Amino acid sequence: MSHWHPHPAARIGLRLLGLGLIASLGPQGRLLHQLVDRSVGVTLAQLAVAATAFLSASLGVTLLLLGPDLWKPVRVAPRWTRRDPPTRAPGKRA
Repeated sequence: MSHWHPHPAARIGLRLLGLGLIASLGPQGRLLHQLVDRSVGVTLAQLAVAATAFLSASLGVTLLLLGPDLWKPVRVAPRWTRRDPPTRAPGKRA
């Protein structure tokens, strides 16, 4: 397995991106609050803003806490690695 070390700019950049996504939750929350106050039922716009806020929160926290370690290689058990199927001699049945 190769040694993997993220560049310092990647560490800082991904964590800043996570902070930016978390900071975007304020305007998204205000917009969602305004949309909910205007209607009785759930509209497609409300659902889209709520889904965007959920994704921003989830990705923001993940990038803030883990950063570039999300792409760090992991060791896989041999039974999960790809193996070529056994070859048979031509004309022989299995």
